[in-house]
Amino acid sequence: GYYKYFTKPIDKYNNETAHMAGKPDTCSIFIALGDWDMPVEIRTKPSTRKLFDKNDPNIIAYAEMYSGESTDGYVPFSLELDYRELGRTPKYILIVISASKYGDFFTGADGATMWVDELSLKYD
Repeated sequence: GYYKYFTKPIDKYNNETAHMAGKPDTCSIFIALGDWDMPVEIRTKPSTRKLFDKNDPNIIAYAEMYSGESTDGYVPFSLELDYRELGRTPKYILIVISASKYGDFFTGADGATMWVDELSLKYD
């Protein structure tokens, strides 16, 4: 697909992420294939936090892309899944596209924006 991104300095943060204040926000795109028994649950409340873990043993294949730089228009991107095991069958696909990589920590920049276009999944 293609993405377009405009970063801004991080102006939303908490005690845990205060060291990131003023740094450019970072966009993220990741994809995971997994054989979880049920959909992945994400909880962002600090007292009961459960975030996505790219090292989860239920992940069969994973790919990610991050950028902290603004683009001049749309830029092509391609993610190639890294298969950890070939003998398992995925039950779920998880695709996350975010203008703020640390949004699940309530950290990011007002005004950081991201668009994607012509997103497609190709496989053999």
